[in-house]
Amino acid sequence: MSDALSPQWQTAPDRAETDADAPAPAPAPTISLGELLHQYALGLVLIAGADGDVAGRPVQWVHISELEDPAPFLTPRTVLLTTGARFSAAQEPEDAEAYVRRLLAAGTTALGVAVGLHWDRVPTAIVAACDRLGLPLFRVPYDTSFIAIVQTAARLLDARTRERDIWALESQRAVTNASLHRDGLGSAIREAARRLGRWVAVLDRSGRIVAVAPEAAGPAVRTDWVRREARRLVSRGVGAARISDTRGPGEHESDGGDGDDVDALAAGIQLQTLGRRGGVLGVLVAEDRGAPDTAERTLLGLVAALATVQLEHRSGIDAALASLRAAVVHLLLAGDRELAELIARDARLSVPEGPIVVVRHGEATPDDTRLDEDLHSLDAGRPGLIGATLDDGPLIIAEARHLPAIRRLLQAHRLAAGVSERGALTDLAELLAQSDRALAIAHARAEPAIVDYAPSQHEGLLRLLDAQPEAGRRAATLLGPLRHHDARHADRIEESLAVWLAHHGQTSAAAAELGIHRHTLRARVQTAESLLQLDLDTADARAELWAALRLAPPSA
Repeated sequence: MSDALSPQWQTAPDRAETDADAPAPAPAPTISLGELLHQYALGLVLIAGADGDVAGRPVQWVHISELEDPAPFLTPRTVLLTTGARFSAAQEPEDAEAYVRRLLAAGTTALGVAVGLHWDRVPTAIVAACDRLGLPLFRVPYDTSFIAIVQTAARLLDARTRERDIWALESQRAVTNASLHRDGLGSAIREAARRLGRWVAVLDRSGRIVAVAPEAAGPAVRTDWVRREARRLVSRGVGAARISDTRGPGEHESDGGDGDDVDALAAGIQLQTLGRRGGVLGVLVAEDRGAPDTAERTLLGLVAALATVQLEHRSGIDAALASLRAAVVHLLLAGDRELAELIARDARLSVPEGPIVVVRHGEATPDDTRLDEDLHSLDAGRPGLIGATLDDGPLIIAEARHLPAIRRLLQAHRLAAGVSERGALTDLAELLAQSDRALAIAHARAEPAIVDYAPSQHEGLLRLLDAQPEAGRRAATLLGPLRHHDARHADRIEESLAVWLAHHGQTSAAAAELGIHRHTLRARVQTAESLLQLDLDTADARAELWAALRLAPPSA
């Protein structure tokens, strides 16, 4: 008998890594070795390698070869049939063992040897080698043709294919119908998980769970490495990847290919990005029980399509609501409360009443995937609280009674925040400036902190006056007589007066710093009083002169 060509139902074997330009193909349907051996009409008898799992070994192809070494032409999950025409070269135990080892290395499922042509019984060395190394060996009777075995396997595989096709159609119909329910995405995920017999989840771009089924799988999906791998796939945009199932969570093989159907196989999970090129919305994650066959992959593709539509819909709604929230805040800042309340009702918000506070807080870290969910829960569960984004930064405007709950949430997520004073809604602009100032101080600290605003956090009134050109001109005018006198007489009245005021009018200490006698300093102060027409014994005069000395530009 000659070598047989591969049947149409054979596909490429599973590999630890995929090709660089495409994901690995889905495995073809298989039957179990037990199904083939139990076909009574064939009369096949297992004579070696009968360990506990022999009946469950997968069969994907039946191949016929009389080559001395057929291993290079075999693919995994193959049943090899031979008449043993070349077994004369494997009479010694070591030669027989080498022959069997080559078959095992090629992934051969079982070896079938026909008797009555070249051998009346299967050679003892082959039987012993198969028994020792665990390769199932069965005897093919003289009256059973190899083509009958091939045709029987093809018939069984064809029946299995039809079963999977029917399962795929029924499953797709059930998942599609489930998606029409009120909780469309959640219902579709639950139905898909039930049909597949494994957990399925949808994560958003940040790794936060959007839907998961069954609910008991939540802790498995929330593990750090699952979220990390999901975010890594999202960050790559659209591209093919395979993560070896023999490696730890932090290691993966990257194919670097591109394609709209992104599929990654991870240690314990399968992932597929949702969205389109340049606009990934999330990741479909499923429990890994080996590479999915065509029926399972088709069902997962349908779930991915439904999830993409749902996420795009939610993304549009979220963006619109975010714009409405920002518009409400802008209107409140502009003092148009009536229009703000009208828009707030459409966005299902309530404008705060009574004393309010404004809280500015930092952004969550990439690992913190629950902040948005917690903020949404806080916002939805408390009337008189608005969370929004203003000037590219998040803020919360709330009635003062909500401040303890806001503090607890920010502390739980270890976020820096600035809290304004309590005030009226008409003072919103000032309260917002206070929270910004407090947040700047919070960011300057070594550890995330919540800082309450205090007036002392500002740099003072002199800093405000320094920004006003008119203040500098007025100060230079006030000091003009002193500067004119010093320039004309080469005196140091302005310098002496500044040091004296810095020492709070203490003549001895100021004179010591200037290196002059205290009587000389007292005379200079009296000269300044005469030139400026001011009584420097009064607090107002001293304060005005001190401010002028700080604000006036240096003399020429």
